Amino acid sequence: MNSHNLTLPRAAALVLALVAAPGAHADYNITCGSEGGRHKTCALREPGYVSLVRQISGARCEQGRSWDYDRREIWVDNGCEAEFRVEQWSHRRGNEGSSSASSGDASSHDAAVAAAVVAGAAILGALASNKDHQDDYKYRDPNYYGPRHTSYVPGWMVGTFRGYNPMYGSEVVMTIRPDGRMNANANGQAINGYINDEQLHVGPVIFDIDQTREGFITSQKGDRHNEVRYRRIN
Repeated sequence: MNSHNLTLPRAAALVLALVAAPGAHADYNITCGSEGGRHKTCALREPGYVSLVRQISGARCEQGRSWDYDRREIWVDNGCEAEFRVEQWSHRRGNEGSSSASSGDASSHDAAVAAAVVAGAAILGALASNKDHQDDYKYRDPNYYGPRHTSYVPGWMVGTFRGYNPMYGSEVVMTIRPDGRMNANANGQAINGYINDEQLHVGPVIFDIDQTREGFITSQKGDRHNEVRYRRIN
């Protein structure tokens, strides 16, 4: 099959089939505690964006210092014990509190359509030059606490960026917040993702992010020939 002949609905259907199976992705809470002040890891049932909901221990829980997370697990240390929330990729914050099954289905479908547009150029090959790549000296940032601080978001990733998907003729506007949440809009559809370990996570698809003079380039993990360029607008 020639991927360049995929239409948006067909591409969206492919993404939907991969990441929007009914009931496969639901937010959940997990409690993890450092025992005897020692380092401990707690496995995640499903990967997602992790935030601290409630501190249980008397010892302070500070992200990047006494707790953090990646796609596989949460780690805690120095006596930190807390309840954490794991938000799944398809969760749309505008639908919080809705108990309608049809609303949930629409949310997953909309997210899949947007994912096809946001990630589609990378999947279908909008090649961009990487000649203006710049290294990020993250260790100079006082907020970077060391190699275990995988939720760290470099300042150059924070803001609003615009990209263009030539395969769909669609403009994509992406916002990354200091807390690592990513929101994007394409063709009126919205999708959420998150930054972790200096990578963009959109459902099961992971993109490396390289800084450029104007913004950044996203490259699909495992296929660095497929890239999309984003330019900062705010």
